[in-house]
Amino acid sequence: MKKLGLMAVAALFAVAAFAQTTTTATKTPEEKAQMKDLRKDVRAYNKQKAAAKQDINKGDLAGAKADLAAAKADKKEIKADAKVLKSEGVDHPIKLADKQVKKIDEKAVKTDIKDISADKVAEQKAVKAGDIKAAQADQKDIKADRKDLKKDIRQARRDGIKHPVRRAK
Repeated sequence: MKKLGLMAVAALFAVAAFAQTTTTATKTPEEKAQMKDLRKDVRAYNKQKAAAKQDINKGDLAGAKADLAAAKADKKEIKADAKVLKSEGVDHPIKLADKQVKKIDEKAVKTDIKDISADKVAEQKAVKAGDIKAAQADQKDIKADRKDLKKDIRQARRDGIKHPVRRAK
């Protein structure tokens, strides 16, 4: 009898658990625009902090103070945007924006690496085929892609990714 009672209680709990509906959070266009603005503010803040650090290392204290003042203004904008997003129901908007920025940076590095490898393969095929002009064009593409990769790596490091190339693999 005891087992039958426990089975009935367990069945009731199972039915109650399955009966609950989950609400899916649909993001409004305003919310998406505000998150995009928050991501831009986070990037600007990271850029200003990095510029201040470079100025300090160079010994340019006046430039560093100006960069830190700009970073402080960006931080105020971030907090204001976060407050608005919290009132709309977004949990931890600053943390979410940081994650999104890092994800975007990793994706950019990954696509640059794929472009470089594809251009290398195309160059090798052009060399085997004896098409010198195509090989030279592929070399120029590789050079441009490496430049983009360096820029994206710098931006990813500035945004808090420690080893962007390793993470992209």
